This record gives sequence, structure tokens and C-alpha cells, in this order.
Amino acid sequence: MPFINMSCGQTFLSPSCLKRMGQQVTEPIYYPEYYQTEINTIGMLKRVYQTEHTTLITTGTGTYGIEMGMRSAFEPGEKVLVVDTGVFGAVATSILSIVGIDPVPVVVERGKAVDMGEVERVLAAHPDIKGLYAVHDETTTGVIQPIEELGALCREKGLIFAVDAISSISGVPLKTDEWGIDLCFGSAQKCMNGPQGIVTLAVSPRVYEKMARRKTPIDSLSLDLETWTRYHEVKVKGYLDWWKRGGKAPDFPSRAPHEVSPPATLVWGLQGALEDILAEGLDARLTRHHVAGVAVRRALGAMGLSIFAESEEIASDVVTVVPLPGGIDERELRAYLLANHHVALGNGEVAGTVRIGTMGITANEKYVLPVLAALADGLAHFGVKVDRAAGLDTAAGIFAEVIE
Repeated sequence: MPFINMSCGQTFLSPSCLKRMGQQVTEPIYYPEYYQTEINTIGMLKRVYQTEHTTLITTGTGTYGIEMGMRSAFEPGEKVLVVDTGVFGAVATSILSIVGIDPVPVVVERGKAVDMGEVERVLAAHPDIKGLYAVHDETTTGVIQPIEELGALCREKGLIFAVDAISSISGVPLKTDEWGIDLCFGSAQKCMNGPQGIVTLAVSPRVYEKMARRKTPIDSLSLDLETWTRYHEVKVKGYLDWWKRGGKAPDFPSRAPHEVSPPATLVWGLQGALEDILAEGLDARLTRHHVAGVAVRRALGAMGLSIFAESEEIASDVVTVVPLPGGIDERELRAYLLANHHVALGNGEVAGTVRIGTMGITANEKYVLPVLAALADGLAHFGVKVDRAAGLDTAAGIFAEVIE
């Protein structure tokens, strides 16, 4: 029996993603049809990111993209302010330290949004800071950070603004260009319902201008934004044009005889996932995620449970972190739900919690209601009674309001 996967990790694959990834590899990767596939896919990505900036498809999970972007945009010894909102904010601090960049963390109390005044105080104390990094949707706490406000501050201060939008892209409103985001990191396997192992990035001209002024070379080939930009601009666009016009092949200045290319099967999967997103309509999709998030949170309240986020205003619509009452062990609860209800929830990165992911396909009544019912049964199994009926009625009512 299949599981209801609301674990906040790799999500369900969309129908067109599944179809495209199941096709035979008859489209050679260095031929016009495949080059056009990449160009079309990037065109769809730009619409989802709401950007006119250079947009790239690269290999790896989200962490690869973050390391690539940060080691390319900043040089060893430069300072970057990191808004540390949870595990993934701390990951950025670790990445910067590993590659020789100097992180200046602003540690946010878990469950809260960053204090903009504190950010300004840290920037004033470190006038040599070159950039600011923030996680849009911190999946370990279920909190959305004020990216628009941070972007305005970065523009005022002339900072490169880097945003981890891995779990928020296509599930939570995000306006890359309008909000002044210079490096926007995304990944297909969350709200996009695409395959794991592929990174998407939007890169502003300000990043390329800063890279052109580097005093030291980027100390990587495959984690170098210039390498991947060359691939897309010359190897894909240039070679597609060459196939059409003939004559001399375009010059391909490179750092190695053969550089990089993304995995074609995953690109096809991403293409299918984006087709499904745009067929639904981005605004409709964002509304669906919001309704599902509200339904989960209000249902939990009706059941007598709470959420970890400090307030409804900053709560994420794509992941809800639930503190467990009665000292219940989160792993034992998740094991019970998996064995008895075929429901997979996310582990508690914050001690004593579980996470409910409403990402992509699962931001839907047909998944939310069974998961809430299973959670109520699981809690009862471990001796905690909740008002199951009130929770289900509340969630169903919210979905019905929107449908009507």
C-alpha cells in the first residue's frame, strides 16, 4: 500500500514529471531537441521564480546550489551576515566557514521571525559585510522570514542578497526581482513535485559584476557559477544556434576539456513538474497551499494542539511544526503512523515535535484530512486524547469555503 508522504523531504512526483522521467532516452543530450528542452524548461522556471535574471539548472541537491552560489559570489575572508533561523540557517554558516568566507550570524529565537532592528545593528557593527543570507521557509521551525523587508535593506546597503527558497518556491509567494534577491536557490523535490538531485538558481547581474571583480579564482570547477553559466549560454544556446546555421562551432572557453552538464532524465522530470505548475496557474497553486496550511493549523488548534511558530502571521503554509504533548517520543509516533496508517510525517528537528508537510500535491484535502485523523489516533495510542472530530470538521470547513 502506498504511503501518504507528508514528510517534508522528497515529495510526490507530479503526473507529467513521472511521465517524462519514464521516457526512453532517445533525445541525445548534445543535439538540438535536448538543447531546446533546457531552454524551454528555463523559460518556465523564470515564470515560477518571477525573474528576468539568469536562471540555471545544475546538478545536486539544494546544498550544492548554496555552496556554488556563495563560493562564487564571495571571496575567502569576506563577511556575510547569516540570518540563522534553524538547521538550514546553521547549514549556511557551516558552508561559508568551510569555503573560507566569514559568517556573521544573527541567531533568531526558534519559532520567531528575525528582528529587523537586530539585523541593522549587526550591519552597523560590521560595515565591511558584503552580503546577507536568509532562509525563506525554515522547514525545521515552520516559520516564514520577511524576505521582502530584508531585500529592501540589502538594496539600501548595497549588499548581495542570497535566499534559500528550496522549500518555498511554488508553494509560498516569492518575487525574486521585485524583492531584490540576487541569488535565489531552489530545488525541484519540494513544492515543485519534481525529482531530487537537481538545483535551480536565479542569479542577478549584480552577482556577475561582483564575480568579475574577484581577486582570487573560484576554487572549484563543478561548484562554479561561471562554469554553469558558460554551459547554458554557450553549450546550450550557442550550440543550438550553430546547429541551425551551420559553419564554425562557437568558441567555448573553459577551465577543463569537458566541464559540466545536468542529468537529462532529471531535467525532463523538472520540465514535467513545471508544466503541471503552470497548467494549474501559479496564483492558484499558491492559494491552494495557503488554504491547506490554514486548514492544518486551525484543525490542530481545534484538536487542542499548538504549532511551534510564534504566530499565525509568520507560520509557513508548506510545513507545520507540531509540539507533541505528554512527552511522546517523536520517532515512536512516526513509526506508529507509518505502520498503522501508512502516513509519513517529518522528523522533529526541534526536540519533541513532528512536521506536517503540505507541499505540492499534498496541499489538498484528500491528504490533509487522513493525516489529521491518523495523527489523532497516534496520539490517542500514546495516551493523549485530542478532539479528533473538531479538528476534522474545522479542516473540512476551510476547504469547503474555498471550493464554494
